[in-house]
Amino acid sequence: MRRLTQRAHIARQVLNHAVLGIIWIVYLRLFVENMLPRLAYLTGHAAIHPDWPCLTPECDFSVFWPAGLLARAHELNSLYQPRAFAAAGAQLLSSGAATETFYYPPQMLLPSMLISFLPFETGFFVWTAAFILLAAWLLRRAGFSWAVIVLALLSPAALWNFEVGQLGVISGALLAAGLLTAAQKSWRGGLAFGLLICKPQAAILVPFALAGRRNWAALAAACVLGGGITLLVQILFGWHVWALYLHDGLSQSAAVLDSPFIGHLSEGGGVSVFWFARSLHAGLAVANACQIGTSLAAAGLTFFAWRADGVAPVERMALAVFFSLLATPYGYGDDMVAYSIALAALARARGWRIDAYDVLFWLWPALCQVVSMDTGVLLTPLVVAGAAARTWVLAGLPVPPWPRRAVVPSGAGNFGAQADRVT
Repeated sequence: MRRLTQRAHIARQVLNHAVLGIIWIVYLRLFVENMLPRLAYLTGHAAIHPDWPCLTPECDFSVFWPAGLLARAHELNSLYQPRAFAAAGAQLLSSGAATETFYYPPQMLLPSMLISFLPFETGFFVWTAAFILLAAWLLRRAGFSWAVIVLALLSPAALWNFEVGQLGVISGALLAAGLLTAAQKSWRGGLAFGLLICKPQAAILVPFALAGRRNWAALAAACVLGGGITLLVQILFGWHVWALYLHDGLSQSAAVLDSPFIGHLSEGGGVSVFWFARSLHAGLAVANACQIGTSLAAAGLTFFAWRADGVAPVERMALAVFFSLLATPYGYGDDMVAYSIALAALARARGWRIDAYDVLFWLWPALCQVVSMDTGVLLTPLVVAGAAARTWVLAGLPVPPWPRRAVVPSGAGNFGAQADRVT
């Protein structure tokens, strides 16, 4: 009977890895098919045109690159005015090219300005390659193994991020690396958090994690670096850019957030509880209440997990990442790269033993849009909550009426970071 049980366990492991590999390879093939035509632009043999899947040139990169050009020219009034920005983007890119709206905080103008010195298509590939290399370096410095890094950078969430030219890979690496470093009470994690000032919603729960760990040095480092970046923006552009962002930029963000949920549009690939409630036809008041309640609960749970003893650094990092996705009202599948890093690190700490839940959690960024289109319901928050719940239980944190796992002896709590480091 024991031998039969062992064989059944091996069979399940083989099946889980097979399902994971097959679906992942299919998604990777689709990624290559979508990306290869863009290489033709570099040769000059093809005109830049709105391409799949976003129907805009290079998707969201067509927002950052023209924003950088406009910022360099100090044409700030065009940045946060949708019609003016769209007209400028179409003129800078190609005739008839459509662009999304720029509603990012002014700090995002700094990297956008840097990349705008390159031609549009060259800039896209440099943008992508630079973020890959920087993310790999950050994760390695934080102690993640090369296996975890490679898997994370080839995850469905990361592949989608590369397609749309977004910030998920670098912001995810900054968040995961900063959390793993800060979990060991190092101030260096604060520098990674300071750079997230360009995408502050990614770091929404960082203060609660650092407070729970009493890592005031990392919090101070984050504030100093984030404040320095903000001061540089102020020196370059003055108060006018802040007035434009606070009036026009935030109103555009609110308009996107409050629009009706449509599964085949970008919200179908979202992650927020707010959009989950909206997909169930909840009104704005109810959806806001659900999001606020979830955000407060996520903040409290993050503080508790980081304050508790006997929790490994990799588990603290993963819980903060999962709860961050539940806490933010605004996020998409490309923002789940930190989530993929956490899943890979947890699997590494378990000796790569995976189950059906791991398969679902890992592949979900590739499946969420399809499910939303078919069902009309955004299920991503439930999947993320499942990953958080399982990690919480396996970390030995109290979950009534289940008994708590025996406390890890002193000195064993660093197994996550040590197991992730390749010597």
